[in-house]
Amino acid sequence: MTISELRSFGIGLETAGIAYLWLAVVLRAPTAMRSSEQRVLWLAVLGAAAAVTLHLQWANDLMYQATGPTHLTALARNLFGVLTSAAVLDFVFLAIRGRHTYLLYGVAGLVMTALAWLDLAAEPHVSHTIPSVSDPTPSGTYWVVLITVNLSTNLVCATACWWYSRASLDLALRVGLRLFGLGAVFAGAYWLLSATYIGMRYSWIPSITPLLLGCYAISRASAICVPFGTAAALALRRVRILWQLWPLWRDLVDAVPDVRLVQTQQRGLDFLRRSNPLGLCLYRTVIEIRDAVLNLRAYIPQAVLDDVRAQLEHDGSSPTEVDPRVTACWLRIARHAKASGAPLLRGDLTIPVLGGADLPGEIEFLRKVAKADTSPQLREVAASLNRPIATR
Repeated sequence: MTISELRSFGIGLETAGIAYLWLAVVLRAPTAMRSSEQRVLWLAVLGAAAAVTLHLQWANDLMYQATGPTHLTALARNLFGVLTSAAVLDFVFLAIRGRHTYLLYGVAGLVMTALAWLDLAAEPHVSHTIPSVSDPTPSGTYWVVLITVNLSTNLVCATACWWYSRASLDLALRVGLRLFGLGAVFAGAYWLLSATYIGMRYSWIPSITPLLLGCYAISRASAICVPFGTAAALALRRVRILWQLWPLWRDLVDAVPDVRLVQTQQRGLDFLRRSNPLGLCLYRTVIEIRDAVLNLRAYIPQAVLDDVRAQLEHDGSSPTEVDPRVTACWLRIARHAKASGAPLLRGDLTIPVLGGADLPGEIEFLRKVAKADTSPQLREVAASLNRPIATR
């Protein structure tokens, strides 16, 4: 890839990354407005979005059409960047220390004042650039102050995000902090290359900087969108579990209709209706399956349970699969017995196994039962043992 191709790719990535960043800002706005902690982060990312947008040529052209060619556009971009750095560090320290660091905004105010004074005191200029053959505009001092502040804040941010993410037990928080810290790494690399370009005007550096800004925008946008990704992953996992449990649930509630907590005429994937939150649907499904299992236990004598286990314990299944297969088998026999009008049994009707001691463990067990229930071999065993209960 040539230098010009790399620059073209970088500009395209920069544009896409900034669009993604603005989309993330809009999507996170409702949540951020309800939380003071998240509001700090949201405002920081909003400022970053405004600052990097002003790096785009078409954005500058629009500003110039509205205000005329002026150095204030570039000054606003850099002042936004300094204020954003303070807000980012405030958020990081808030996550680590549990309280705001308002001193950062005071320091940022002093730096912004210094940059504004250096800009206004310089020779007349329109852009803030580091040309390839002449002195930086508005001045070398201006760029030293700007680079020093941004480089140091991004270094602190990246380090803090990395160390704090290692100590967190929350996967979503770890991912979010590392993506946020990765954005600081890209931003730091941008400012480090800018400092290098002041001393050594390598021609390839301006071609790399749009690529770094694009990666920075994508990392920051992804960091604040982690809650959306977590929610989407959880929803997909619940849909997958409900899909796996549905055949077993359907057969059991057909056998024991009274266990249904919500009576509805809908069939199939009625749990996917908008009116049914997936978490509630999954919980309801597990309860209904469990109630049906407890009901059907009254149709299976202990002798039948012993026969089922005796036939399935030596069929080559792994030890963790034996109990789900036994449960799936005796449930088939019990459904047939109930449908045939077998009488309810008395005495000890303890359920052999119903899964773990908590909801995740029970869900995992029921998933194995549902899978075992589709086994042709298990259906043959159930059919062979499916003799009239009265003869037992």
